Amino acid sequence: MIQRKKPGRAGVLVFFGLLAAAVVAGVIAGALPRLTRQHMLAAAAQEVRERLPLVTVTPARQAASKGAIELPGDLVALVEAPIFARADGFVKRRLVDLGYNVTAGQIMAELETPELDQQISQARATLAQSQATINELEAALELAHANQKIAKLTADRWKELTAGGVFSRQDADEKDAALAMRVAETRRAEAALTTARETIKANEANLKRLEQLKSFAQVTAPFDGVVTSRTTDIGTLINSGNGGPSKEMFRVAQIDVIRVFVNVPQANVSSVHPGQGAEVRVQERPGMVFPAKVTSIANSLDTNSRSMLAICRLENPKHLLFPGMFAQVRFSAPGERAALVIPGDAVLMSRSGPRVALVGEDKLVHFRNITIGTDLGAEVEVASGLSAGDLVISNPTDAITENARVEVRRK
Repeated sequence: MIQRKKPGRAGVLVFFGLLAAAVVAGVIAGALPRLTRQHMLAAAAQEVRERLPLVTVTPARQAASKGAIELPGDLVALVEAPIFARADGFVKRRLVDLGYNVTAGQIMAELETPELDQQISQARATLAQSQATINELEAALELAHANQKIAKLTADRWKELTAGGVFSRQDADEKDAALAMRVAETRRAEAALTTARETIKANEANLKRLEQLKSFAQVTAPFDGVVTSRTTDIGTLINSGNGGPSKEMFRVAQIDVIRVFVNVPQANVSSVHPGQGAEVRVQERPGMVFPAKVTSIANSLDTNSRSMLAICRLENPKHLLFPGMFAQVRFSAPGERAALVIPGDAVLMSRSGPRVALVGEDKLVHFRNITIGTDLGAEVEVASGLSAGDLVISNPTDAITENARVEVRRK
């Protein structure tokens, strides 16, 4: 039998050494790329941390000098009045309708006034009765004058006879008393006649008042204009006046001349004054320009909107414009100082008001408060707080803080 030799200890050690070397080589081969990637990521992260924030800046520029101001306005009729009845009654006839052109004094509707007609009849009867009373009192006064005359003649005769001793003094005194009574009766008749005549004047005044009210049964137009509203029809019960349960019958507007109400912002108040020309445009009349003139200004600003009301006036003979229209009003404003303009997204709102982030030559960020003039949408006009050429950061983020160093990119 042949016996095999057992491997020596040196061979085993060589085997395990080679195996360990292979394992170490495999581990190194797998870990080295990972370590390389980690080193590269750490280097990139360090570079990001050390990199300055990149901001986009825009210089505050001087806007072109504006020769006009354009603002929204509302068209209002020169005169517009609600029409109420001055007498109670029912609508008997309606002679105009919505959109009719009327002239001053034109009859718009007629009322049937049965109660007022009854009052007029009663007032005429009372006046006639007063006239009859006057006739009776005038006759009584004539009788009183006749009695006074005969009493005076009698008293004079008896006075002469008494002086001649024919009658006693007592008899003469009785005739004098009778004369005094007739005089008093005459005065009373005169007073009664005066009272009756004053009563007639009062009755005539009352009748005249009722007849005047009756004339209001014809509802007329107060001025030349167009009917812009009609709220009644035949048979409608109408109460007089413009308060309580009364009903507005018509509304008449004078639109041959139109007023334009414009709210002028505080920044432009000094550029608008009475007598100044303006141009009015409405979207519904494309390509048409209506010349107007500023007639008055409020000389006071509204505390809520910080604007001042200006009223323009324009001729509208063809009735192309209507009350209630929205318009754009362009005021001529020669010599107005050009404003600084910056992007609208550069403005930050804070408790202290609007402000912007500026970048100086040292690339450090500084915040500055500004005063906004006119908001133009994508851009805003700055009234104060900036100088031409100042670099403002567009759309600053929360990472932009005071004295932060940034990298600048011009827009």
